[in-house]
Amino acid sequence: MRMRFALLFVAGALLGAPSASQAQGPLPQFGGEVPPVLITGPLSHPRYEEGGFFCFFQGLYWRETRPLRNQTIAVRGFFDLDGSVTGSPPGTFVGSGEEALNVGMLRGSGTWQPGFNIGVGWRFENGVVVQANWYHLTDAKYAVSAGLLNSTFQPGANLENTFLTGKVFNFPIDYSGPTFDVAVGNGGATFGIWNAASNMTIEFLQRFDQFDITGRIPIWQTDNFRTYGLVGPRVVTMWERFKWRTVDPDVNGNAVANDVAIYFNTVSNRLYGAACGCGGEWFLGDTRIGGFSCSVDGLASLYGDFAKGRVKYELGDLSTAASRARNFATIAPGLEGRINLLWYPWEAVQFQLGYSGMMFFNTISSPHPVDFNFGTIDPQFSSGTFRLFHGFTFGVSFVF
Repeated sequence: MRMRFALLFVAGALLGAPSASQAQGPLPQFGGEVPPVLITGPLSHPRYEEGGFFCFFQGLYWRETRPLRNQTIAVRGFFDLDGSVTGSPPGTFVGSGEEALNVGMLRGSGTWQPGFNIGVGWRFENGVVVQANWYHLTDAKYAVSAGLLNSTFQPGANLENTFLTGKVFNFPIDYSGPTFDVAVGNGGATFGIWNAASNMTIEFLQRFDQFDITGRIPIWQTDNFRTYGLVGPRVVTMWERFKWRTVDPDVNGNAVANDVAIYFNTVSNRLYGAACGCGGEWFLGDTRIGGFSCSVDGLASLYGDFAKGRVKYELGDLSTAASRARNFATIAPGLEGRINLLWYPWEAVQFQLGYSGMMFFNTISSPHPVDFNFGTIDPQFSSGTFRLFHGFTFGVSFVF
């Protein structure tokens, strides 16, 4: 058998995408011979019937959900722990208490993530196709910060609202912060890096990869339509990290590494399972050169989700840290759909525009990622998280 190579190229910064049924062979299987051409060469020899090896590169432009909920991280003001700053009873809160940071601020409108799907496969002469794919999306990163001034430009009569406080408690002396970070009061009156800090930042980072092997089995076909079954194993990894960074400079505005505290909450889902479904392709108008077709695929999947949660407080100089790890296991079903519009301007050239969506149910996440009790570090983890990945694919394919 002759070897067939399918190469897809990028339109702009993105790569192209084959249709779900491309590897079975486009037009010549549905309506006779390819019309004669005036030249010969690698694009003038129909080889769809013979089978063989192929490889492809697919461009992705997707979005994904963020499993975060509202949780107050910091407010404006500080605690006067010994009463020496205000002359009030120890532990008095000074300031407006206005919310400065909330986990929900990381949700926003979201971003589009470029990515790719690359793979190799083999088409047998009976039309059965087996291919291996790797889907990858670039990292999605979101960040929000709070500094000295609020949106109303009201620092307070004694600048108390220029300070930020997160209610972290039960921490060791290593996280005490500078001795003086306000201009009045005794040393240590605002004990703790998270009390009377000057800057706080929260970040959320997401990564996605999927590996699968898919068998495409012809079921039925006519001159302008074909349908096929899809089945195969899959491995999906979804990784996300919440980060909270606090800087607590002294009264002169100077901060060293041990005046910085960082909190991490990292969740990784590893899903192992299989998917099955079916698809169809309709040829519109002339089924020979210059024709169009539309393909639609639908799949259902079931995974065992083995997830890990890693939570940690650490100093900026990395001299000390406290952490906790948890493992989870659950069953996570999924659904997937794809629709593509294809144009065949030449016997071995294909242009494609498509839209894809993948849904995962019952995955693990930490929607309220911060535990303010340094002694336990046990934030909430949820096992019922729904995730949606969806977006565009487009490009051009050449078959040699």
